[in-house]
Amino acid sequence: MTAKHSLYIQIIILALISTLISGCSVRLQNYKEIVTELFNTPEDVTLSQQEIEEFPYAGSYIQVDERPRAFMALAFDDNGVLKWRTGGEEIIHTKHGRITATNNMSGAIAHTSNLKNDPLACFREAIRRNNQDLTNCPTTWQRDIWVTTATPNKIEDQAYTYTSEFRVGATEQVNLANGTSHQVIKIEERIGTSDNNVATNTFYISTDNARIVKSHQLIAPPSSSQSSSESTFATIEEVKPYTLEEVKNNG
Repeated sequence: MTAKHSLYIQIIILALISTLISGCSVRLQNYKEIVTELFNTPEDVTLSQQEIEEFPYAGSYIQVDERPRAFMALAFDDNGVLKWRTGGEEIIHTKHGRITATNNMSGAIAHTSNLKNDPLACFREAIRRNNQDLTNCPTTWQRDIWVTTATPNKIEDQAYTYTSEFRVGATEQVNLANGTSHQVIKIEERIGTSDNNVATNTFYISTDNARIVKSHQLIAPPSSSQSSSESTFATIEEVKPYTLEEVKNNG
């Protein structure tokens, strides 16, 4: 991290301490300013270990395609759906580590159906129960997603039907940008869409705590006239874990 970013973090920590003392409305305003500063950056964001420890929220790195790596912080837990503030008015929703919806992000996934049957929930629950045999979990999943594209002239909604096939890989070690290492089980998800485009999501589930500590996944599908290479992917890495999340297999 540059000296400029380090200074920003120090100012942010002081602002957060002041914010927590001074009330909820000020807290929300400062929270937005904090995350906007960390997300809207022309270069990769890297927090030091001290900065991570002092930051009072759960947070993750996110990199969309080849853009600089940014930081997003957990805004709140909505009954198991985690909502992350990125920058400005954008919000990313995740459940079991999967991007399920976004707010104010044109062209990105706006809604996902049938989340209660997402095999990621079963994989995580099996690992949480110290069961490394995931063969009892389903390996296929179908859902609909909706994408909203906004231009100055119109707002257009488009629906897709996704059918996924999951493959459970071997246990391996993954090293994260925050300096931590995790033993993980790699889950590969091959996606076929209603317009025959294909993409692959990858999730890395920690064998110690069943958290998805890293993922590479679709955030914005191509239009029906585009090839799968023009899909938009996000790589997400855990920076400061959200330890209050409960792994629930009922969605």
